[in-house]
Amino acid sequence: MKRFLRIATICSSLVLTVAAVPANTLRYGGTTPPLTMDPHATNDFVTASLVRQVYDSLVGLSNAMEPEPGIATAWEPVGETIWRFTIRSGVTFHDGAPLTAQDVAFSIMRQKEAPLYRALYGGIKEAKAVSDTSVEVVSQQPDPILPRKMVRLFVMSAKWARENNVEKVPDLGAVGTEAHTLRHANGTGPMRLVAQEPGTRTTFEKNPKFWGSFPGNLERAIYTPIASAPTRVSALLSKELDLITDLPLQDVERVRSTPDYLVAEVPQQLVMQLEMDGTRDVALDTFDKAGQPLKSNPFKDLRVRQAFAQAVDAKLIVDRIMRGHAMVVGTASAAGFGGYQKDLDIRWPTDAAKAKALLAEAGYPEGFVTQLNCPLARYVNTEEICRATASMLARIGVEARVKGMPWPEFARMLVNGPSSSFHLIGAAGNSGDTQDTFVSLMATRNKEKGTGGTNWALWSNAEFDAVTDELVRTFDPAKRTQLYRRGLTIGKEQVHAVYLHQPMLTWGMRKTVAIAPRADSAVMLKDVVVKP
Repeated sequence: MKRFLRIATICSSLVLTVAAVPANTLRYGGTTPPLTMDPHATNDFVTASLVRQVYDSLVGLSNAMEPEPGIATAWEPVGETIWRFTIRSGVTFHDGAPLTAQDVAFSIMRQKEAPLYRALYGGIKEAKAVSDTSVEVVSQQPDPILPRKMVRLFVMSAKWARENNVEKVPDLGAVGTEAHTLRHANGTGPMRLVAQEPGTRTTFEKNPKFWGSFPGNLERAIYTPIASAPTRVSALLSKELDLITDLPLQDVERVRSTPDYLVAEVPQQLVMQLEMDGTRDVALDTFDKAGQPLKSNPFKDLRVRQAFAQAVDAKLIVDRIMRGHAMVVGTASAAGFGGYQKDLDIRWPTDAAKAKALLAEAGYPEGFVTQLNCPLARYVNTEEICRATASMLARIGVEARVKGMPWPEFARMLVNGPSSSFHLIGAAGNSGDTQDTFVSLMATRNKEKGTGGTNWALWSNAEFDAVTDELVRTFDPAKRTQLYRRGLTIGKEQVHAVYLHQPMLTWGMRKTVAIAPRADSAVMLKDVVVKP
């Protein structure tokens, strides 16, 4: 009898636990966990997509990837180097404190000092509240796309930051006391952070005092990172998850043909590319065929870079490895980016014989050995892409030894170094404009100018830098188009990187979920509708 009562009590507790979970809950998953809940500490797009649920950006970002009113309801230039933003009234943080113009100014200055955002906001000289409802942002020089950049400027409470000792952006790679913002957040966004369990799950609940519209019906959402593709798909098909944002391409038809499931796709704001060491005198992990370190860096030679570009068959990668769920690209920009030039988007022709001849001209008739660093479970089919690249390079005598690395380890290698001479990476400017690709990813790394913050290959070209310097201060649309075209042409001709493809974002979901994928890969929880 006692045993029966004990079992009954346990069952009753389980029922109560289930009943306590709101019916309108979305359980969704992706490949990697957020690196932090600090809105300014990293530009990692998975982290940003989760942070965006909790923190509003100064300028909003529509589902069509266009700027729209956010915390700022309007903006206008009031001088050559000044933009004035009108701040929305009646907005409160999740702790109940009212948002002020001072909070906005604080957030701008805090995020501009973050290492991975200096290329985006480093040109800002000052942000100041000039009234209760307006903030002026002063740049060191004219900045024609500053409002567009503000779609990634997340607003946090100055008082909360001071109280929790996070007035300055914590260093993600630092060893020691854990920063408060690793697990905690206090924004004004449509969702509140309930719990952040690093590497395990992130739980949100609806913010009942959200200032904006909430078209969906969610009360709660739980994000679970699952690196293993088979496990991720199994979790979806067993209904443990309602949606996965990284549906393995080999499972697209399986999910699509399963009753009560569907697949949705959209081109991602991302260019997959192979980056090669641009400036080191001696390349890392690069040897001759006898195993001796090369005395000079082969990647500094344009002929070697061009040989790599012509040896790697991007179309074959798209057709076979990406199964057609991507588009070959020939420049550092892609469809959907501001400044994209479709007629220039033509890739180097694949020609192994030409590539081998170029290597011989550069002094490497027998090729050489190098390490290809490959981020695992971060982008779609990265390990397969890296191994296919190695096979293609082998045809011209280059032995590329693939080193697969989990994303946190790979990210630390780049951020703390960068300590890679050859790697696969997904690249995109934070604002969705090609100008930011130029400034952040391609311009010569220069802390004083705030350029090249994510130029992990340390590529450097003086003519390209001059184009970028002119672009960032040019307002005239026709002149800007000329500069976009010149910069993209230089990047292609000088083989800034081996451009591969623009992937499709492929989501798998139950038909009980209604949400369209966004090009920035964010599942905007306020828009999600879940049905019984």
